[in-house]
Amino acid sequence: MKLNQAVILAGGKGTRLKPYTDNIPKPLAPIMNVPFLDYLIFSLIQEGISNILILVGYKSELIIERYSNIKNQNVKIDFSIGEVSDKTGKRIIDAYDKLDKKFLLVYGDNYWPLKIKEMIYRYQKNNTLVMTTVYSNIDGRGEYGFENNIILKKNNIVEDYDKERKNKKANGVDIGYFIIDKTVIDPTMKDNISFERNIITEIVIKGNLSAFITDKQYYYITDEFALKNFEMAVEKKNFLPLPIDFFVANNV
Repeated sequence: MKLNQAVILAGGKGTRLKPYTDNIPKPLAPIMNVPFLDYLIFSLIQEGISNILILVGYKSELIIERYSNIKNQNVKIDFSIGEVSDKTGKRIIDAYDKLDKKFLLVYGDNYWPLKIKEMIYRYQKNNTLVMTTVYSNIDGRGEYGFENNIILKKNNIVEDYDKERKNKKANGVDIGYFIIDKTVIDPTMKDNISFERNIITEIVIKGNLSAFITDKQYYYITDEFALKNFEMAVEKKNFLPLPIDFFVANNV
């Protein structure tokens, strides 16, 4: 099995990252004077994923302007444009015709040092239609400290996905990086639904959500403190953005 496509959720308003998001969408927040999304996209490309679909909404024109003219012939970046009010599930459903049969879904405000071959191996081993990456959070470095939102069984099957983080049995944090079989997406659904609260809930009920468990720290840019934390990680760990020669001369 090979994954060729990554789908990035990048349409929200990012209100917790104000005042940055007064003028730009959250995925374009500056890290070392380079948009966060440059780092996320390049991490995908480095793992051999060359087909990128960005689901945009809030200030979508700025994301489209930056990434519509990538000149590297081996990389394709496309867009699905929604309304600012669209929830994550609706964004994915509206992009249905552009989705590969199996694809990687990532949040546009999370960064994790991706290891795609290990993920694919675990996905096939777990034998579920969907697999999410779960941070063990034993060090409390998750977005909400030691609060977790995933309850795992011993066989890596997700027993519960608790977005409210109320269940004390939760023993991990969903960080995105889902491997998804397209058959779990119903293109006939017209409601403005959430991927996490609606689609994933149904997948969990059917026993079709498993986990790739990692102790490797992930990063997020939900607020200014987190943004600065990722910037320090970039310096320390040498995370790289898209090279300048990926862009046409007037598009950087």
